Amino acid sequence: MPSNMPRPPTTTSKPWYNYITLELLLHILSRSIFHPAIVLIFYLCIVAVPPLHHRHPLANPTLYYVSFLLFVRSLALLNARITYGPVRTVSWEDEVVVVTGGATGLGRCLVEMLLVMKKGVRVAVLDVQEADETARGWMRSGGEFEGRLWWGCIDVRNSAAVRIMAGRIKEELGQPTILINNAAAGVVGLPLIPEDYSASLSVQDATKTITVNTISHFITLSAFLGDLVEHKAGATIVTISSLLAHLSPCRLSDYSASKAALSSLHACLTHEIASNASKEVRERVKTILVEPGMIQTQLFADITKVPWYSNFFGPVLEVNEIAKTIIEKISRGESGVIRMPFYSKCMPVYAVMPGSVQKFMRWFSGIDTAIVPRKKKI
Repeated sequence: MPSNMPRPPTTTSKPWYNYITLELLLHILSRSIFHPAIVLIFYLCIVAVPPLHHRHPLANPTLYYVSFLLFVRSLALLNARITYGPVRTVSWEDEVVVVTGGATGLGRCLVEMLLVMKKGVRVAVLDVQEADETARGWMRSGGEFEGRLWWGCIDVRNSAAVRIMAGRIKEELGQPTILINNAAAGVVGLPLIPEDYSASLSVQDATKTITVNTISHFITLSAFLGDLVEHKAGATIVTISSLLAHLSPCRLSDYSASKAALSSLHACLTHEIASNASKEVRERVKTILVEPGMIQTQLFADITKVPWYSNFFGPVLEVNEIAKTIIEKISRGESGVIRMPFYSKCMPVYAVMPGSVQKFMRWFSGIDTAIVPRKKKI
C-alpha cells in the first residue's frame, strides 16, 4: 500500500495479562458451550460412538440444550425485528458518510477504517481541527482515494456554518446517507463542590461541554436529517454517547449530563422515526446508539486512576474495537444499541437494583474516585 494511503489503525501494545479479561472469557464461551452449532457437533459426536449411540446418557440432555440455545437465539432475532423493523440494504459504493469530530480518536479511526475497508464509500469530516498532513495527502492523491475524502474545518456548534457545509457536501460528494455524530469536548474533570486542592466546575466549562457534546447533535440533525430521511435507499444515524450517561461519576457532572441528554435524544429520534406516517421512513431509516465504556483516547488520558482488578471486569476499549463494531452494524443495515464491554450491557439492570447494591458496585468499581484530582487549567 502506498505511504500516502490510510492504513488500518494499530492497537496499543499492552502486557499479555491485560488481555485476560471477563470479556475474553465470555467471548470464548459464546463461541463454544453457548453456541448451538458447536453443541450440536458435540451431540453428533456422542451419537456416532458405538455401542450406545442415541442411548448415551448425555445424548438427550445435549439435544435439549441445543434446542434451548436455538430457541433463545430465535427469540432474540424476533425481538430485534419487532423492535427495529427490517434491515436496510447498505451498498457502500453509494454511501456518503458524514463524521463529526473525525480528526482524532474514535472519529479518526472510523474515517480510516471506512476508507480502507469499504471500497467506493465517500466520507466527509466536520471538525474544528484542520486536516493534518496525512489527510491532505489522501485528499490530493490521484489514486484510489481521490474524491472520497472531504474535510470541513468548522465548529459544529455554529449552526450557520454546519448548514453551509451540509450544502457543500451534498453538492460535491452527494446526498448523505450516514451521519455519525461523534464530536466531543475534552473532559474537564472538576467537582461541583469547591475543594482545597482543586477549583470547582465553572459555568463556562459546563456550557462548553454541553454545547459541544449535546447541542451540536441537534445542529447537525437539523442540517442533515431532511436529506437523510428523504433518501430512497434509506439512511443510518449513529449517536456516540457513553456508558457514563447512566453512572454519573463524581467530577464528571457536565460530561455525564451531556451524554445522558444524547441518549435521550437518540431515544426520541428513534421513536419519531418508528411513528412516522411514511412506511419508507419507518423501514429504511436506521438509528444506532453507541454507549461504550472507557475508550483508549485522549479524552480521558492521564486523568483517571482505577483499581488494579478493574481491567479484568471493565477493560479499556481500543478505538479499533468499537469502530469495527459500529461499521459492522451499519453494514448489516440494522438499528440498535452498542454497549461494550460486557459489563456495560448490564446498565439497564443496574438502574433497578436496590440502592445498597448500587452503592457497593460503585465502591467496588472505584468509579467515584477514578478522576484524579487536579488543578483547573488556566
